[in-house]
Amino acid sequence: MVDTWCIALMAFSAVLIFYHTSEPLITYIYNRSDFGRSSFLFSAPYCFAMGVALTEFFIELIWFPSIKKSPYFMYAGIILVIFGEFLRKGAMLTAKESFTHLIKVSKRKEHVLVTEGVYKFIRHPGYLGWFIWAPSTQLILMNPISFGLFLSWAWYFFYDRIPYEEQYLINMFGEEYINYKARTKTWIPFIN
Repeated sequence: MVDTWCIALMAFSAVLIFYHTSEPLITYIYNRSDFGRSSFLFSAPYCFAMGVALTEFFIELIWFPSIKKSPYFMYAGIILVIFGEFLRKGAMLTAKESFTHLIKVSKRKEHVLVTEGVYKFIRHPGYLGWFIWAPSTQLILMNPISFGLFLSWAWYFFYDRIPYEEQYLINMFGEEYINYKARTKTWIPFIN
């Protein structure tokens, strides 16, 4: 029988492979003009965070192996990662060329305000999907410390990014975006 920690490591690897291939693939299909190195989403802070996560995983596996034996957190993490991916990919596929990995400071001719599909219920569904996805990767690894770190890092990232981006969206779409913002929540705690 395969140990739980081994299944967790394989599931984590599969999640990262899917994430880092599907994001650039969807960008290439729907938003080729924005396709580039940034489409693969390997920033220095992200790589550092994943390094911290793997370090925690192996330290706990060696010195506190009982932490890595219960599969319940791993299964919860897998379910939440799938849900986060569903939201994020739903956002990308709904917005198509209007979805970008980098904040746009000016409106392109093909750029429209998307308010249907998942955007009807969630403002920034791609962000909410990633906010769920990132800490859930740490549930898969059964990493209690990295789970807390990823949750706080992801929250702070969006706490900083969303108001900044929304200023540009208001500049681009005016009253239409202000009305959309008023009726649609982000669903990320304390960010509205």
